[in-house]
Amino acid sequence: MNGNAELPRKFIDDTAQFGALCQKWQGLASLALDTEFVRTSTFYSNIGLLQIADLDTCYLVDPLRISDWTEFSLLLSDSQCCFVIHSCSEDLNLLFTALKVLPAKVFDTQLAAAFLNMGYSVSYQSLVSELLGVHVVKDETRSDWLRRPLTDTQISYAAADVNYLLQLQALLEQQLQDKGVLEWFSAECEQRILLAPKFEEKKNWQSLYAGFRNAWRLSDEGLRNLQTLCYWREQEARRRNKPRSWIAKDQDLLSIAMHLAEAENGSLDSLLAAGSVDKRLLDRYGNKLLRLMQSRHSDFSSIDRGLLNPPLTAPLRKKVKACQVLVNLKAAELDIAPELLGRKKYLQELIRGFESSGQIRWEGELSGWRRQVLEGDITRVLMGENQDNGNGS
Repeated sequence: MNGNAELPRKFIDDTAQFGALCQKWQGLASLALDTEFVRTSTFYSNIGLLQIADLDTCYLVDPLRISDWTEFSLLLSDSQCCFVIHSCSEDLNLLFTALKVLPAKVFDTQLAAAFLNMGYSVSYQSLVSELLGVHVVKDETRSDWLRRPLTDTQISYAAADVNYLLQLQALLEQQLQDKGVLEWFSAECEQRILLAPKFEEKKNWQSLYAGFRNAWRLSDEGLRNLQTLCYWREQEARRRNKPRSWIAKDQDLLSIAMHLAEAENGSLDSLLAAGSVDKRLLDRYGNKLLRLMQSRHSDFSSIDRGLLNPPLTAPLRKKVKACQVLVNLKAAELDIAPELLGRKKYLQELIRGFESSGQIRWEGELSGWRRQVLEGDITRVLMGENQDNGNGS
């Protein structure tokens, strides 16, 4: 690449040509990647454009014209090639749901910026401006990427999204290396790849009830109802390829679960009479949902109230605040974005788990390098200065 100049663009709408390019790219150290998609009325994103850039050219691949993705799938799984993406989570999810394959290696430039304390969710435009002094226009975010032909403005916007990624990677990787956090960053990128398929794993749908804001108000019977309803909605949303809220709103599922657990006569008529559930939902699915409640999955995982999020007591809120102070101090010491080190949501989960079990469980986002950084100080806050630290698990 010549300085900060725009790369020449090449539009690819032929399967054989795209396959040949993928073979040519095999073994490259890095490729820039981005996707444009539409997800206004569907559960799954519809890919409208795939952008790939090497050091010499920006390729705009029309997925509506590509009939065989075998060579691209092989390229993605090539352990030698690192795909450079800005804010990779949505792109990884799209690749997995559309192609059932994920990159073997990813370099997320937004994540790298967080490790360098340039902001937790810094935009691509801001990063390019700060590191390269180039202004990138961002005015096609809500564009219809499935419409053909694409406009000149859409093409320019899409090309710009990958034009500078390899330059950013070179600069950011060196800074991460100099700072001594490249290993942490690489582990975090690997975690992003591992998380992408989790949303499609059916066993994980069994715990979705825990994410409902007022689920803690339900009895165990109500929670079992909600577990079944959430699982059904995941299946139905995918089957119809419609957003979850188009199938059933959270509040309606919560109301159904509560009503059927508390009412002596848990019938469709009683649900309609209660008036707390959208009539359109009951007209369409009411009888089916009642049958589901009567024949719940016996192989579902047991209800775990420890996963719920009831309001914190005053003493626990005080501990959360103390842990946030520690996180901010450690982040300042490490010169990284504090949200990267320990978000409030996960600190609350850690503290709730400790309150219910008496053990500090360094799981999920707070495991790995974060545990290494935070364990000593947070243990002292939760266990008390004069008590033994005990063993995390």
